[in-house]
Amino acid sequence: MLKVLLFTALCCFSIISQAAPRYSDPDGCFSCHELEGLTFVGEQGVTRVATIDKSHYFSSLHGSVPCKDCHRKIVDYPHKVENGYADCTESCHVEEPSDGVAYTHKPIHEEMEKSVHHDGWFKDFAGGNRLEEIETEQDPSCRRCHSNTSYIMPSQLENFKEAFDHAETECGTCHQGKAWMGQFGGHILRRFVGSRWVKTENNQMCMDCHADLEKMRDVELIDYETEEKGPPSERFVHASNTYDKTLHGRLLIAGSEYGASCIDCHAYENWNHEIRHYRDPKSNSHIDNLPETCGQSDCHGYAKKPGNEGFVKTDMHDVSMLNLTKVVDRLTNKVLHQSAWFWSGGVLVILGVGLIAGSLIWFLFYRHDKKIIPYFGGDRFERVMIGRKQRKKAGKAAPNKATRAKPRAAAKPQTTDSKDDGQVQEKAQQEEKTAMNSDKNQPEEKK
Repeated sequence: MLKVLLFTALCCFSIISQAAPRYSDPDGCFSCHELEGLTFVGEQGVTRVATIDKSHYFSSLHGSVPCKDCHRKIVDYPHKVENGYADCTESCHVEEPSDGVAYTHKPIHEEMEKSVHHDGWFKDFAGGNRLEEIETEQDPSCRRCHSNTSYIMPSQLENFKEAFDHAETECGTCHQGKAWMGQFGGHILRRFVGSRWVKTENNQMCMDCHADLEKMRDVELIDYETEEKGPPSERFVHASNTYDKTLHGRLLIAGSEYGASCIDCHAYENWNHEIRHYRDPKSNSHIDNLPETCGQSDCHGYAKKPGNEGFVKTDMHDVSMLNLTKVVDRLTNKVLHQSAWFWSGGVLVILGVGLIAGSLIWFLFYRHDKKIIPYFGGDRFERVMIGRKQRKKAGKAAPNKATRAKPRAAAKPQTTDSKDDGQVQEKAQQEEKTAMNSDKNQPEEKK
């Protein structure tokens, strides 16, 4: 019994020691940086503020990470600016709960090296070179997409409270203290919510660059096969506009989560940073991988079945969906030549011209007042839809009694001489008188 009590006491002591609040600033950086008025003018003439809002930092994405986990070259105070450069691939003091190892973003950087954004900055971050990065670098860096703001978007705060309302009860039984609940626990739990719940906010990170047409026109693209740099195509420049025209984009704009976001199509297997070129055989948007991409869970399950190749090959960024006012000569424009709508429209124009020409020839040479019945299906239409009798085939038909024509009366001779006309009339009058006299002279019985 004594051994059981000692074991129970030892477990309780261990739990209490682990539940003790963490020291929020082990490096002592807030001794200076929480002071107000720490402003100075940098080398580029920009006023910089070194004051850090302590409460804001602790509630941010990196609020549970000690400062020297990122700023490792700082060993004395005051420190040099270059010693404050941060490297996003370094490991931090926060231990990943599942296996107890130090957390690091290095695997994410390895993903980025395989993506089309591999030239983006991932180290040597400082407040002083932020403008330099924006002005000189075309590929996104870690901080360009992920700022150290509150991890939960204000629009998703209620969802977070509802999903993790048990954090202070179940989790707080062992992990006590405001430091753990607000920093370590908040950092881990918030990875399951935030912008990941709303696809429109997830898309916004992509649209911050791709929706800027002027910025996209300044991008130098590297050809996947030749590795030569060249200007971007109109299809690349207007990628965000064409996406908004598709059903995917329109569903998200309308507030429906059934639409596919950029990540859903370009990096759907949780490799959110490994966005490869669409010609790369390992890319989710490669033509051979589209059945798997479009047929993922809660999407087009029938895309994996044979016979649906035409559906998965639908161009979701077809520039023909847009009214490109800068296209001057549409017959020689290479961008339009890549569109199936362009070629199908040409076929329709040819057919239309042929129908117009045929109608004009018929109107000038073959038009008549007879009833016109279609050659194909005309008889059936009259018999079934209108109820008329079927037309008889062309040919000589035997005349019946009802339709037998009466013999025509002998035509009177026509002359052109006026004397002949007078003689004919005079003769006719005499014949009339003779007939009347003969009727009078007949006996009454015959009458």
